[in-house]
Parts: sequence; C-alpha cells; structure tokens
Amino acid sequence: MMIRVGVLKIDFHISDSSSLKEKRSVLKHIKDKIRRDFNVSISEVSNHDKWQLATFAASCVSNDKKHVDATLNKVKNFFEKNRNIVVVDYQIEMI
Repeated sequence: MMIRVGVLKIDFHISDSSSLKEKRSVLKHIKDKIRRDFNVSISEVSNHDKWQLATFAASCVSNDKKHVDATLNKVKNFFEKNRNIVVVDYQIEMI
C-alpha cells in the first residue's frame, strides 16, 4: 500500500482585518471550518506579525492520490470563494 501525503501552502490577504486581534479571530474561524468540512490538518505557518497577510499550510494523508489532490483543491477553492480574503499565491505538493 502506497501512502500519499499532500500539502497545500496558501498565502492570502484579509481585507476586513485592522488589527492582529481581528486577524486571529478570522483565522480561527477559517481553520475551524476547514478542519470540520474537509478533515485536513491546517496551521498558520508564516506572516504571524502582519495583520492583513496570512499563510496557511494544510495537509491530507490517504492511500489514494486522487483523494488527496481533490481534497486539497477543495480547500483551495474554499479560500478563493471566500469574499473576505484574496488569495495571493498557493502551491500544492505531493510527497
């Protein structure tokens, strides 16, 4: 059995944030929703001190590469459809 690990790294701008406190609130909501809806592990990995920029990494593990790819693309689409944020860059990597 082959184990597949996929990682999505996504940089985004939070338009409604005017402080680090507001940013943390927005990020907590996003992380909770993504964990619940897509069953992936997600964490803020960069831009911790910038109140309108954030970088998340999400990972998915499965024995099916198509499942990993589809799940991470659904997470990416969630970010792109969210009207309160603007995706600046993203990268999906299979390990």
